[in-house]
Amino acid sequence: MFKKTKFIIALGMFVGSVSQAQHVGFEKGNSLTAVPIQGQVRVMCGGFNGSGSAVYTCRDLVLSPNAYDYFVGPRDGRATKVELVAFHQDGSSRSKTEDYIGSRGRSEDAFNLWISTLFQKPLLENGTNKVNYRLLGNNAVYAEGTFTAMVSKGAPKECPPTTYQSTDINDCSSQYSICQRYFREFNNCQ
Repeated sequence: MFKKTKFIIALGMFVGSVSQAQHVGFEKGNSLTAVPIQGQVRVMCGGFNGSGSAVYTCRDLVLSPNAYDYFVGPRDGRATKVELVAFHQDGSSRSKTEDYIGSRGRSEDAFNLWISTLFQKPLLENGTNKVNYRLLGNNAVYAEGTFTAMVSKGAPKECPPTTYQSTDINDCSSQYSICQRYFREFNNCQ
């Protein structure tokens, strides 16, 4: 009876510690999907600066569930920064640092996982991304570890065709801004 009681207590402590184990990685999950989206937009322009029309085929590759996400990790009130270094399947890597709310175990701001522009580069790429994290504060490392973020290719989606009217002739020569508006209004073809 005594051995059985010890076993039950030990099992309870083990299950309790496993259930207390915290998810480390991105708040919305470490399995992501890159979804190709496309659609056609016709723009009719006419106003004080001229008239015209254009037809754009818009294409993008969006990340689901989100292109930006928070890092969640160990709680440690001493940690004020989190550094992530993603090692991509092709051998390249990218690092990013954000402020960290150690008492909550979460980055203060969301990391850019997918958006690539002239001024910003994404943390992740298609395929397997091995991500090393370090929690920092007062010139010390308080925690470090590794997790895997997997970006899989999703099935293509198509938004319905639409037409925009504009009083600005410049809209008939600005595919980027029209496509951004189009995908925003159709919630990335959802």
